[in-house]
Amino acid sequence: MKLAFLCGASIAAVTIASLGATQALAQTQGGVAAPAGGATAQPEGQVIVTAERRNQAVERVPVAVSAYTAQQRKLMGIEIIQDLASFTPSMNWTDADDRVYIRGIGRNSDNLNNTSGVALYYNGIYYGANAAIEQQKSDLFVGNIEIDSGPQNLLHGSNADGGVVEFTSKRPTDTLYAEVRTGVSNYSTYFVEGAVSGPINDHLKFRLGGNYTDMSGGFFNNIAPGSPQGGDLVLGGGGQTQYLEGQLQGQWDHLDAWAMVSSGDFTANTHGVGAVGNFPATPFNNQDTLTPSGFYGLCGLPGVAATANGAGCAGGPAIVPGSVVTTPITANLFPGNNPGNINPRNFINEMNGINSMQQDVQASWNATYHLPSLDITYLGGFQHFHYVLAIPNQAVAGADAGVLNFQESGAPNAGAAFSCTAAGNSLASCETPLTINPTPNYLTFDEFDQSFSNELDFTSTGNSPFQYVGGLYWYREIWHQPVNADSSPSQLQMGSPLYYNILAQNYVTPCAGGPFATCPAPGNPTYAGSSEDTAITYDSYAAFFQGSYKFNDQWKITGGIRWTEDHKEGTQTWRVVDFNSIVTANGPGFLANWGSATPALDITPLAACTQAPPLPCEPAYPGAGPTSINPATGNAQRRLNATWAAPTGAVDVDWTPDSTTLLYAKYSRGYKSGGWSTYTLAPLPEVNPEYVDAFEVGAKKTIGGKWTLNGDVFYYNYYGEQVPLSVVNTATQQIVPILYNVPIAHNYGVELWGTWRPIDPLAISVSYSYLNAKVAKSSCVLDTTDPLANQPGANSAGCPLVGGNQTQNIVGQYIPGATPNKVAVNALYTLSFDPGKLTLSGTFIWRDGTYDSVFNRAYTFQPANTQVNLRATWTGPNNRYNVILFADNVFNTDAYDGNGGVLLGTVGVKEDILREPALNAPRTFGVQFQYRWQ
Repeated sequence: MKLAFLCGASIAAVTIASLGATQALAQTQGGVAAPAGGATAQPEGQVIVTAERRNQAVERVPVAVSAYTAQQRKLMGIEIIQDLASFTPSMNWTDADDRVYIRGIGRNSDNLNNTSGVALYYNGIYYGANAAIEQQKSDLFVGNIEIDSGPQNLLHGSNADGGVVEFTSKRPTDTLYAEVRTGVSNYSTYFVEGAVSGPINDHLKFRLGGNYTDMSGGFFNNIAPGSPQGGDLVLGGGGQTQYLEGQLQGQWDHLDAWAMVSSGDFTANTHGVGAVGNFPATPFNNQDTLTPSGFYGLCGLPGVAATANGAGCAGGPAIVPGSVVTTPITANLFPGNNPGNINPRNFINEMNGINSMQQDVQASWNATYHLPSLDITYLGGFQHFHYVLAIPNQAVAGADAGVLNFQESGAPNAGAAFSCTAAGNSLASCETPLTINPTPNYLTFDEFDQSFSNELDFTSTGNSPFQYVGGLYWYREIWHQPVNADSSPSQLQMGSPLYYNILAQNYVTPCAGGPFATCPAPGNPTYAGSSEDTAITYDSYAAFFQGSYKFNDQWKITGGIRWTEDHKEGTQTWRVVDFNSIVTANGPGFLANWGSATPALDITPLAACTQAPPLPCEPAYPGAGPTSINPATGNAQRRLNATWAAPTGAVDVDWTPDSTTLLYAKYSRGYKSGGWSTYTLAPLPEVNPEYVDAFEVGAKKTIGGKWTLNGDVFYYNYYGEQVPLSVVNTATQQIVPILYNVPIAHNYGVELWGTWRPIDPLAISVSYSYLNAKVAKSSCVLDTTDPLANQPGANSAGCPLVGGNQTQNIVGQYIPGATPNKVAVNALYTLSFDPGKLTLSGTFIWRDGTYDSVFNRAYTFQPANTQVNLRATWTGPNNRYNVILFADNVFNTDAYDGNGGVLLGTVGVKEDILREPALNAPRTFGVQFQYRWQ
């Protein structure tokens, strides 16, 4: 990723015209295609967008649109969504979490049941959960990128209550064309890519292309034996990416057709998040109570317990002297057991994270039949992929202590070993020390996904003052998402857990031998403490119609309605296995001193079941069936089934007093489907839909050939934002984690953007956005990072204390991803010479501080930051070749695109809250070469 930015919307028209690049764009791209399919010529000096499902100049569309052509992105260095967000008003992106927000609306969870409020489309096809949109698709492959702000639930998908990001592929060309590119940059990065395109016969043409990129360096430093990690290839990772595509496009008397098949696998590491704070040297931490902490092993090193880093050593089980085995560098050598406290890009870990896309196949196609005054278009798409994310999580943020293994003392005598021997173990095994293998310990997050998209559109094409677009839509996605946390394959006990009567005898067939007896539970093939899987089939059906009437050259009114029905159905399973925390977490006690006989205990009935027998062990909650235990697998399981439906629509009035001015006022209704909170089998799993009532006025103005000015003001009533929070279950008066619907937030703001061209070689682009998006009404909720509500900014007024935890009032808090202020300036200057031209680009961006949680605290805050990028592009005669030099983040500032807090433990009255800043790329620089045959 090269961090450079460009102002959106009609800036494109002035910039491209000023650089004389329209002709070159037409030669290589063949124009920008509408959803109907064929390549449509792009008028000179204009950018064509499809926000209203028609090819229209961006200055004539009554939508807040930011559009970027391939040529612009090349000159500015814009490559992926994070780059777009840097200059698109009110847009926010978090690379590490793969989340995009527009005007404060987006996606607050990685759970596939929680769809994004900003819909990603590729060639008119909704991309659902596919991270393939983030792969290496440079301006060699992607033509226009269009961002439509505000609810887009009329002509686009059912989950676009925040906005739409539309990617359009470059299409086959009318004449033979080929291009190759290569480049190198720091952090040991290089790429090579190419494309060839042209006619097959009078009716058919083709395009083939591919890319390979390799990044063996990294933005983060593993100071234990290991390789650098993190990067800007995909989702905060470095490694290898491969992309291939093939296209066919045909045109006959009344029929246009186009199809593309592509694949984009990648094999990368993942480490985009730093760690700042203290790792306590306690047997377990608040984030991981199922497997022992490697940081406790530091207590067995000479002198550690007496240092500030060893404050948590007291009270835990005794460590056998001399038993601790470590890497050459251990965490206790740094303040707070954390090298990130000195440099947030440093960490210790015995394994690299894995970020991989496998078996990725995508296909898109469309066909348009042209009648005298009507186009009938079919759009279809298919995707299949397996996404794998493996994160080292012995603590959090991919960091551990550098402790490979250590031993805890067994029972000192027969009396202390009473519960161990009563369970059927020999006294010798109870007295023998227990070996703890804290690494590797990791979380695996898999997505197995396939989807089908079908849409049939009817679009008027005559000269009548009344124009319309109508259609039918069906989208089906089938996925399952296994998530295994605290996987410890070196701790063999985790693979063969036991049932223990004294813990769970009410919910499973008791083990023979009395209340202290143990017996084998089903095997645990993942060696995980928590194993959850959700398998869902999602169907979305819609019918829509939009009509517009043009009274005269100045006034037009447009209105439309859409009916959407969303149905999700499937199953959910969860298994919980504990190793050593129940036995020894509190030091010597009734269940302590099991030594080498210490088992992993299957506590699934205890974790998932709350009723006395007979089974089922939990009632049926809304959207879910009752929970039962599968005796063959040990899994708690239940069915999920729910349907949501809603009408949405929009109405706007346009006034065009002259050919250079557009003013509009509009109302639109947004909707996003409901879902479930999974990852555990918590009560109250169903989350209701989101709704948005959006009001907006805007203006677009071109003044001569010097100025292009755009602006809008908007106000939202945002109902039911889906946020992962913990709330009080009123039926049981217990705190449970759910996807919570925030009753209402108010989002309002101002967006201004434009260009000034004082002289022919110079174009200056400026954008500014102000956004205020805050909770207006809410119930009391729990901040799990601050369960006692004693951190600065906590507000417990009027909220109950439940089970020792203090809930909080979040009214007045910023919602996630809502950046209050953002300013960006770009200047392009072109010097023309006889053999070619040189375009110089400089970009400055300032982004205000942003919160990533409804708990507006220091540990969820992204500090304000600035960034400067420089770029020089040499274009040879006849646009035959380009040489590009770039330097991004010139002053090497540490900018965040996310931040979070994790409560790891409490020593005395001190809370150990770890901050996890998601850091943008440091200074990057390199050179690229591009050559064309045309």
